[in-house]
Amino acid sequence: MNIRNSITSIFLACALSVSAQNYDTVTGTIDQIIYDRLPDGSDIALMVYDLTADTTIYAYRERVMCRPASVQKVVTSITALSSLGTDYTFDTRLCSLGSISQDSVLNGDLYLIGGLDPSLMEQDLKDMVAGLKKAGISRVRGKVYADVSAMDSIFWGSGWCWDDAPSSFQPYISPLMVHEGYVGVQVKPAAKGQAPEVVLFPSNSYVTVENTALTGVSSKGPLKITRDWTNNSNNIRISGNCTKRQATDLSVVGTDKFAFALFREYMEQAGIRCDGYGWAECPAMANTLVTVSHGIQGIMKEALKESNNLYAECMFLQTGRINCPKGVSFTESAKFTENFVARKFGFRSSQFNVVDGCGLSMYDMFSPSFMVDMLSMIYKDRKLYDILYRSLPVSGVDGTLKTRMNSKNSITKVHAKTGSVTGACTLAGYLKTANGHDVAFCIMNEGVLKMAASRNVQDAICDALCEFGM
Repeated sequence: MNIRNSITSIFLACALSVSAQNYDTVTGTIDQIIYDRLPDGSDIALMVYDLTADTTIYAYRERVMCRPASVQKVVTSITALSSLGTDYTFDTRLCSLGSISQDSVLNGDLYLIGGLDPSLMEQDLKDMVAGLKKAGISRVRGKVYADVSAMDSIFWGSGWCWDDAPSSFQPYISPLMVHEGYVGVQVKPAAKGQAPEVVLFPSNSYVTVENTALTGVSSKGPLKITRDWTNNSNNIRISGNCTKRQATDLSVVGTDKFAFALFREYMEQAGIRCDGYGWAECPAMANTLVTVSHGIQGIMKEALKESNNLYAECMFLQTGRINCPKGVSFTESAKFTENFVARKFGFRSSQFNVVDGCGLSMYDMFSPSFMVDMLSMIYKDRKLYDILYRSLPVSGVDGTLKTRMNSKNSITKVHAKTGSVTGACTLAGYLKTANGHDVAFCIMNEGVLKMAASRNVQDAICDALCEFGM
């Protein structure tokens, strides 16, 4: 196999201190990396573009449609930041039509309105309850309702794998969520022969625990911590032999009910009584009593740095709410993203397929040239570019690149989003060459079963590019 005949390498000279020989050297190096290290049975598609010199450095199968995996989050982030605005906030509100009397009674129903905030934590709910107390409310003469009308009832994106259900990375998404839609489960050994201690984070009575494990009894087999996901139940099952502290995170079914249960518990702890609880849409004319807000830039940073699926999906669904404020769906949000990307950046619908916001779907598709074109366009908008650039994982420093590309030549030089699902391993973003040029790139490896080998190829290509121009 002649790798140089199978790969289209473009090396053009430019007037910015980069010679044809420099291009020839780096393309030859990348050719050799692919030839020597590409995992057997897999394919690769990639594109590298010198933003400073405004020319393509390297391109191979750059128009082939591939599964982006979590690189999809870059498309979601660019769309959300561009359409919602850099100062957009995700708001959870307490509203009412009632008035507060002198005896600290709210005369009317109270509504807890979910705003698709992925970063809402239990302390936020406690702060909202404290806000009611600060407003002078110690009694609600009416019911307390949860309003989850912002989104429809389909909690997963199309093409998600059903058997990922217990995993915290695949939450049951709703407009009202807390603790990212999962509970932490910690199991600690007790005296030999006794049941180990089980601790939940956050502490709650919404989920149940079935603990049949024993401490120091090897005949029980390995310790298992799972949820009864085949019956779609929130019954957490602990079984086997506990020899040391173990912990895991498990998704919660009915995340809106979980959040509302915690809110009710915090209200009762604060001594705020009401006439009952329920589910209803808040009247349009209701007044806002308390608001908890989190900005889009922090949410985007979590989605990109830590590859948080929930944060990406909530941005994705928020963009869909621009055209569909109530009952937004994944389908509506996908339609918005496709139309926005086509209108804003001039792409044709045949160049990409958007189904969800995080890349879990098997139906998301685009090519390296599509991704590099998007990165190049954002590069020209310095305000958006600066926010995106700061939010991406940094090689050898943080996020999903913390332990990668940490050599002298590449550490801190690569700001890029990783992606991995069974069968696909991807990397896309920006890097800085040795001669100070900014480069946009996208590497998509398909047919991958072991991610480490594919990541090694990506890292080696980035290392070669960071040395480029020396």
